[in-house]
Amino acid sequence: MKKLCVAVLATIALSSCGSTSSSDNTVAETSTVAATKTSKTFEHTITVGKNTGPNVVIDVLQGQEVTLNVVNPSSHDEVHLHGYDLTTGAIEKDEIAIMTFIATKTGDFEIESHETEELISVLRVTAP
Repeated sequence: MKKLCVAVLATIALSSCGSTSSSDNTVAETSTVAATKTSKTFEHTITVGKNTGPNVVIDVLQGQEVTLNVVNPSSHDEVHLHGYDLTTGAIEKDEIAIMTFIATKTGDFEIESHETEELISVLRVTAP
């Protein structure tokens, strides 16, 4: 009886995998860069067009000193960190701009290009 129940359950499980439904259940892939819990500082380089996009999340801890090195190899730019009201100022093509700050506020904060208004990534600050 045990073998029969296992076989029936396996058949039911396998038959549900072959659904012919036309709905798209695709989930966008999220890329996460995370700070270590023991580090008091966190440094990350953002290269616009390479390791950027709305699904790129940079995880840091509240109280950490965060350094974001920003470079756009394609054109001049200006990058803004919402919620912290920080900006790189005008940066030329291939020039590196540096934003260093203490992550005092928790939550998700958009990092955005002023030139293209594109969401470059999200800074996620969590309590330690």
